[in-house]
Formats: sequence, structure tokens, C-alpha cells
Amino acid sequence: MSFGGTRGNEINKRIKPTIHPYLIMVGIVIGVLMGALDNLIVTTAMPAIVGALHQPNGLAFLIDAYITSSAVGMVIFGKLSDHFSKKIILLVTLFIFIIGSILAGLSQNLPELIAFRAVQGLGSGGFLPVGLAVIAVILPPAARAKLTGAVTSFIGIAIVVGPEIGAFIVDTTSWRWVFYVNIPFGMVSFILVWMLLSPLKPILRGKFDYLGSILLASWISLLTLPLIEMAYSGWSLSDPLAITFLASGLVLLAFFLLVEMRIAKEPVIPLRMFRHKTIISDSFLSFFRGGVLFSLSTFIAIFVTEVLFGTANTLRNVLYGFVVPMVLGSILGGILLPKLSYRFFCIVGTICMTLGFLPLLKISPSTQPYIFVGPLPVLGLVEGLIPIGFGVGFTLAATTLSAQYSAEPRDIGASSSIVQFMGNLGGSIILSFLTAFIYLRYNELDLMSHMTSTNLGKYGINAIAMSSAIQESFLVLFILSSFTIISAFFIYGRLPHVSREFKDSPP
Repeated sequence: MSFGGTRGNEINKRIKPTIHPYLIMVGIVIGVLMGALDNLIVTTAMPAIVGALHQPNGLAFLIDAYITSSAVGMVIFGKLSDHFSKKIILLVTLFIFIIGSILAGLSQNLPELIAFRAVQGLGSGGFLPVGLAVIAVILPPAARAKLTGAVTSFIGIAIVVGPEIGAFIVDTTSWRWVFYVNIPFGMVSFILVWMLLSPLKPILRGKFDYLGSILLASWISLLTLPLIEMAYSGWSLSDPLAITFLASGLVLLAFFLLVEMRIAKEPVIPLRMFRHKTIISDSFLSFFRGGVLFSLSTFIAIFVTEVLFGTANTLRNVLYGFVVPMVLGSILGGILLPKLSYRFFCIVGTICMTLGFLPLLKISPSTQPYIFVGPLPVLGLVEGLIPIGFGVGFTLAATTLSAQYSAEPRDIGASSSIVQFMGNLGGSIILSFLTAFIYLRYNELDLMSHMTSTNLGKYGINAIAMSSAIQESFLVLFILSSFTIISAFFIYGRLPHVSREFKDSPP
């Protein structure tokens, strides 16, 4: 339990070296695990969900609603944690996620599910950066690095178990339980944080940037909504309504930047952080990495279910070809991080990620989900997923910690969220764009196939058209991924406790 007052502070200090901080970490890690589990459980079960709601083309929109609101939640709650008690903000985000999970499970149609999935995203976007900010405040650098490795390991377990749970739920019970399963995890995390974490007084005393927060949510929504509607309702870029939305989004983006630079005393996104080259490079890399990560997982799910006509179990096995290497890359990165520079991890990881798209440029309806070479499934569709997953995992800790250590102490909450925000923003915008691209190209290719007398063999017109559209989207992702290699060369530094400056400094 946490105590208040002078006497309470003495008690908290006295128990800090014992079991107390470890239980706090357990509470935070459970929250992070919950977010990792939720993403992969829902992704695996998504084809069954949209099928049950009779909206087979709704898969990408459910994912996009989650990551868009998560991007907004990361920045807003990350900054709120600098202004108010980190404990209260962390509890609020957990509560929002739990409520969103309950409501998502009760949804009766696709619009309801999209809305409540957005509520979930808002909560999950908050507890990850705020949890990282709490860790940064209560632990020294060396312990923080060790805990990062431990958290990565636990997340790895969740990533491996998540698809299995999703497939099991789809096979044995209602899809609604993919959302209800979050409730016990969320409650345990909530109780541990509520009972054990001290208030953690805020660093900043200025007024919170409410105007900037509203503008942030507005311009992101206005830029992504037309792209979603292009795929869902057949909008085109020449549609006056689409033009209005996009133009309004750009205007609000410009106004948002003006407010952050000139008006807000404590902006929700402190643009002063972008004076540091490493934070700029981290953000750039994270933006395109997020676009690759979310788009790839979404389009692989579409390819497996709509082109290969695979089951939830098939999709689960294919996802393992991506997430298991990502876990191994994350763990290896965490182990080596104290010994090597941030740049090393980012360059090696982004090269692996980019080269992994080369096999995916050759996919077709005849592509096998996985082909075993000895005891390991390393060929087929997973041939490209393995290096992409490893590359993504190998860069995660380096980009987060390099941004965190580059920021000023007063921006620690914002710096913890900025890299995550840019990843989700990239995922939201790039996924929206490519989803619209895929379905527009699919309609064009499907129409052309029907107008010609091409012999399709055993493959249907729809499967060939969708396969071609997804293949073209992978070419776009290959180009975008190559941008991350460039940004990796501009990331500097290493962990403070192993840096040359630290070693050479007097005791």
C-alpha cells in the first residue's frame, strides 16, 4: 500500500528496496502484456469477427480505428502524466481500456465495434507511454535497461501466446471473448497500481494544452477518414467531400503546429524536442516502421483469409512466422543494448526489415502459407515475414531509449510517448492509404479480369485480383521501409551507464 504525508514518504523510502517496487512493475508489465495480447488475439480472430457481423471488408477499418485512437492517446496521456499524478493518469487509461473491452464485446454491429475499438485504442495508447514514464522515474538507468529486457521477454510471451488464444477462442466460443479476456488482466493491473504506486508528483506546473489536444485528434481523424471511406464506400480523391475532409485536416494540422510553436506554454507535443537530431530520426524511423508493422499484419490477414481461404489456425501459424522472430529480435536487442550504440541496432534492424519484403513481392494464390525445411517452417509466405519481424524487434528498444535519454527531464513523459505516437500515426495513415489503394486496385483488377477471357485455372477471379493488389501494396511498403535505413544513420548515442562520457567522468 502507498502512504501519504511525511511519515508515509519515510515508509515508502524504507520499503522501496524490498518487494514494493517489484509489485508495481508487475502491475505495469501486466498492463503492457494486456495491450500486446489484445492486438494479436483480435488480429487472429478478426476474420471471424467481420464474418459474424457480415462485413467481410471491415477488417482493416477495425484495426485502423484502434491504432488511430491509440496514437492520439499516447501523446495526450503521455503529456498529462507530466502535468498531473502519473498514478492517476495510468489508472484512468487502464479504466478506459477495460470499459472499451466490455463495450466491444457487447457490440451488435460493425459501426458499434469500430467505435468501441477506438475507445480501447485510446486507453491502450495511454498506459504504455505512461507506464514507461513511471519506470523512468522510479528506476535508475542500469535497472531501467534490465527491466526493458524483462518487459520485452514478457511481451514476447504474450506475442507468442496471443495468436493461439485468438484461434482457440474462435474455435471454441464466441468472438466476443477476444475482448472479455482483457478484463481480468486489466483489473489485476489496476488494483496493483492503485494500491502500491505512490502519486508521483508532476514535473510541470503550467496549464495543460487542451486546445492542442483537440486539434491533434481532429487533424488525424480528418486525414484518415477519407482514406477509409475510399475503401469502404467507394469514395475517390476527386470526390468533393473527400477533398473537403483532406483539406480541413491539413488546415487543422497547420493550426496545430502554430499552437504548439507559438501559443501553448506547455504543448501536448513539445516541438522543442525535435531540435535533437536523434529524436527526429527516431520519430522518422518509427513512423515508417509503424506503417510497415500495422499494414503488413493487416494485409497478411486479408491475404490468408481472402486469397488462400485459410482458417484462424492457418492465420495463427503464419503470424508466428512474424511475431516469434520479432520477440527474438527484441530480446537479443535488449541483451546487446548496453554494449553497442543505438545506431547499430537501427541500421541492422531496418536492413533486415526492408530485405524481408523481397520474397513478398512474388506472392500469388499459389503461395503456400508455410513450407517446412526440416523441423522449421521457414519458406512460403513466412519467408519474408521472418526477417521483417526480426528487424522490427531489433530496433524497438534502441529507438525508445535513445529518444528518452535525448529529452530534457521535464519532457520525460512526452519523450516516452513520442516514438510510440509516431509509430501509431504512421500505422494509421499508411494503413488507411494502402487499404484504400488495395480495394481500389482490387475493383479495377476484378473488373478487368471479368472483361477478358484470361484462363484463371483453379484460381478464382477474386483471389487473383486481391493477390495482385496486395502484392502491389508490398512494393509500396518495401519503398517506405527503405526510408527507415536512411534515418537509422542519424541516430546517435548509447545507454548513459556505458557511454564513453560516463566512463571518463570522475566518480
